[in-house]
Amino acid sequence: MTENFDKNKGEAMAFFAHEIKNPLAVIKANVQLIELDDDGRNKKSFQAIYYEIENINLLINEAMKKAENTIIEKTSFSIIDVVRKVFDKYSRIYEREFVIDNECKYAVISGKENLIESVFENIVKNAVEATEANDEIKAEIHKRYNKIAVTISDTGKGISDGDIERAGELFYSTKKGGSGVGLFMCKRIIDQNGGRIKIGKNKPKGTKVTVELNIK
Repeated sequence: MTENFDKNKGEAMAFFAHEIKNPLAVIKANVQLIELDDDGRNKKSFQAIYYEIENINLLINEAMKKAENTIIEKTSFSIIDVVRKVFDKYSRIYEREFVIDNECKYAVISGKENLIESVFENIVKNAVEATEANDEIKAEIHKRYNKIAVTISDTGKGISDGDIERAGELFYSTKKGGSGVGLFMCKRIIDQNGGRIKIGKNKPKGTKVTVELNIK
């Protein structure tokens, strides 16, 4: 159990560290451009910024080194079992109506099971936080050609068009105190497993998130 957790954590760390490096480079380049127009008036402030940027880079490189030997391998598993496991866990904690509508007999995929499970945990957690007691959270599982589609929908407060467009951006969140890292990581994990995530509105109200993955 501890070994699987460490591998899961290692892959998440590697994804996050890799994706932070690009925006950090952009920040540094723009700070350098601003410094050119400063005439040396704020030299100490710029030195402090560069110092902290290099510190962050060192931390990122260290994190990526630690993650190198903890990446988990792909296995074959049932996505239905994963969804049921997550729903069962949250139904024991929260007073929501958890419903699974499964139209598939065969839903075995090849991927990194612990990470896929963490994706659905994040999606269901968001649905719980957007709803109240006795609201419905539903999973619909369908086969689409050679893909399996799992849609998690809720009857909560919903999401605006603007938020839909930005959902999954690193550090963008509509939740108070949210970092935006969770959904960002979900998208990267699903991308790495050859799938995609789509976020939209659930009619008449609420939000729905569809995860598509390749059937083995």
